[in-house]
Amino acid sequence: MNQRTLLLAGAAAAVFILYLFDSGYRSFIEKPTQRYEGELKSIESKISDANTSQITGRRLAIQLDEYAARALPYDPALARSSYQDWLLKLVEQHEMESASVDANTPRPVEIRSRISRRKSRLVGHRIGFNLHARTTLNKLTDFLYDFHRSAQLHKIRSFSLSPLVNGNQLDLSLAIETFSMEATEREGGLSPLVRSNDGFPLRPVYNEFVNRNLFAKGFSKSLGQVRLNAITENRFGILEAWFAVGSPPKTQIIGTGGTLDIPLHTVKVVSFDEGRVELTVNDFRCWISLGQTLASVLGESQSPTVVDSVAAKAEESPSSPSDVTP
Repeated sequence: MNQRTLLLAGAAAAVFILYLFDSGYRSFIEKPTQRYEGELKSIESKISDANTSQITGRRLAIQLDEYAARALPYDPALARSSYQDWLLKLVEQHEMESASVDANTPRPVEIRSRISRRKSRLVGHRIGFNLHARTTLNKLTDFLYDFHRSAQLHKIRSFSLSPLVNGNQLDLSLAIETFSMEATEREGGLSPLVRSNDGFPLRPVYNEFVNRNLFAKGFSKSLGQVRLNAITENRFGILEAWFAVGSPPKTQIIGTGGTLDIPLHTVKVVSFDEGRVELTVNDFRCWISLGQTLASVLGESQSPTVVDSVAAKAEESPSSPSDVTP
């Protein structure tokens, strides 16, 4: 065997030894390391998921406690009667007419158990209520404001309004859904919680919507023809407001507690101040100053020709005994 052959045989042996070393390194070091690193990442992912689940569980537990504090009592029969009484009192408080509240049969709500898929756990009961009544837009707004301010676990599923008496009255139909929870500690009493005033607008914010009664027909015209012309005292020293009403205008003299004779709306005199009168227009309180119309006070956009013609006729036609309505 010559020297060249020996060198080639040595090189081949070296390559074979390196191959065996590389194979051993891959088999006994690199692959186990990769496997252990994968298992470590899997364990870390499971630990992260477990921590996330714990955080979510604690958050859900807090949320469940909040819901339980707001929910109806765990006894569905007592929950049904208690909420129906509360709703009737709220209706009575806001002077709704011909009101009726019908309660539906409680429906159980269940969830599947995590341990056994075949088993279910009772969470609570859904209880529906149907309210039907006649009311005004102002009283309805007050009712909905107090309904929303109550922090009970309830919501309005459907809402229907039908104008009556040219829109001055409304026929109301509400479908309400409530939730009774097994987790609550109350057997029969409702939650006394109320929402914070920081969570939603205050009641006066909705006055603009109430003033612009979208259901009333002839709203602008009828109120545009009511103008405060004078404030006087009668022979008994009682303050009286002189209103020009209608077209052609007729004078109506109204004292405290009196009501104007106009269609579609109920306008009452509440009190007097220097140069102005406090009124309630469909249960909404406002002030009207000398020379103003009710429409301008309530923010209604009046046609200038209509308002000017009413004012001109009021100035040209002094009131006579036949035009005065006491």
